[in-house]
Amino acid sequence: MDSIDELDMFEAERRMALYNEYRDAARVFTYYIETELRAYLANDVAVEPVNGPGGVYFKVTLTDVWIYEAERLNRFVPEAVIWSVTDVHVQKLKAEE
Repeated sequence: MDSIDELDMFEAERRMALYNEYRDAARVFTYYIETELRAYLANDVAVEPVNGPGGVYFKVTLTDVWIYEAERLNRFVPEAVIWSVTDVHVQKLKAEE
């Protein structure tokens, strides 16, 4: 195997580990939030449209957050504020019974 194949395998393993972590984490969160740049899980979300000189943008405040990003060392944070000029998708997750 050459180094390109090894790098591809390493990245595939990291993506699978991240997906497995996401699947487990999704069970304890209330909302799934998606922006153009990344996805989040959170237990509280507030989306505030803001009228600016260039148009409308969104201030999204998340509480008790898990960030879907492979390179991040600590994916769990107590609060995150996101500023977005594009769509913000918020979905309430179904509670497990």
